[in-house]
Amino acid sequence: MRSKKYQKLEAHVRHAGDELSRLTSDAAAAEAIAKGKQRKGPIARILGMKPWQKVVCGIVIVALLFGVGAYGFVQGTLNKVEKTKIDKKKISCVDIDGYINILLLGVDARSMKKKDLKEKNTDCIIVVSINTETKRVNMISVYRDTYLALNGTNEYNKVNAAYAWGGAEGAITTMNENLDLNIENYVLFNFKVVSDLVNAVDGITVNVEDYEIEELNKYTKETAKIVGQKDYQLVEEPGEQTLEGVQAVAYGRIRKGVGDDFKRTSRMRTVVKKVTHKLQEKNVSELMKIMDMVLPQIQTSLSNNDMIGLAQRLTSYEFDQSIGYPYDVTTGPINGISYVIPTDLAGNAVRLHNEFFGQEEYQVSDRLQEIANGIYY
Repeated sequence: MRSKKYQKLEAHVRHAGDELSRLTSDAAAAEAIAKGKQRKGPIARILGMKPWQKVVCGIVIVALLFGVGAYGFVQGTLNKVEKTKIDKKKISCVDIDGYINILLLGVDARSMKKKDLKEKNTDCIIVVSINTETKRVNMISVYRDTYLALNGTNEYNKVNAAYAWGGAEGAITTMNENLDLNIENYVLFNFKVVSDLVNAVDGITVNVEDYEIEELNKYTKETAKIVGQKDYQLVEEPGEQTLEGVQAVAYGRIRKGVGDDFKRTSRMRTVVKKVTHKLQEKNVSELMKIMDMVLPQIQTSLSNNDMIGLAQRLTSYEFDQSIGYPYDVTTGPINGISYVIPTDLAGNAVRLHNEFFGQEEYQVSDRLQEIANGIYY
């Protein structure tokens, strides 16, 4: 069922169309007024125009009414998003010309209420990097168990704890310092938002391997319980098939015994790319309905204008590189806890800036080198 705002927008457009029809068909009135001298009001001036002028005027009226209605609808929807502000003086940024980097954080919380987000880890950590000239999009998934310095301190732990320890600012600072990035904004979401979004685009097509089925179904049941969904499908055989919302979330959560965290981050990027491709196929009215459903469920530091600008360029975006990060790692216990440990954090950053941002002979920042030394020792 269409929302009241959407119905109001449609009514504006229908009304404009009726006005255009009335103005262009009333030839007798137009001719009478055109021959006379009474051209004081705007309607009289419109009726006195030549036919082609009236058509142009009518189109302008429709465009204005639609534009005002759509703008009001979009602004109203975006105002429902929980907005936060990032103190840019507190986050460490390295200049990267020509790229916008946004941090996606998937939190393992049942809801987006503040009490449920408190001290929660982020199992999904993806840097979405947009080339402002080519509109090509790269994705960098940081392994959640990576041993890094957190939140601008010399305290080392799993990177997925950065949000739990220091909120969004802490998570952004952690990414900027450990990867030498210029992230200033983030988007925070949970399982339910991803499930709802996948359902809104009628599912995503994925090739499920036979060794993934058991874990996929296990996480599907668990995810359905978390989001409060009683009816759901389970995968019965391998092959290419359409996954619904909770299945898509479960697909991105598969970990144990089928690639662990390295393959899991790859599946997460697959879900993001496939959902984005489906969104690119939607028309304006469909996108508005999806926005009205999804956006109130997320938290972000992006402004309304930022989000509108990104949405306007949605169809022009093309995915390019997609990696798990760091490139070179080992795994092992530290004080009895298993970690993903960068073997050369500085070398990884040099390679990243060369391959993703075209910065040849890149020199890492003093802060990143300090962190790398701390990991080594």
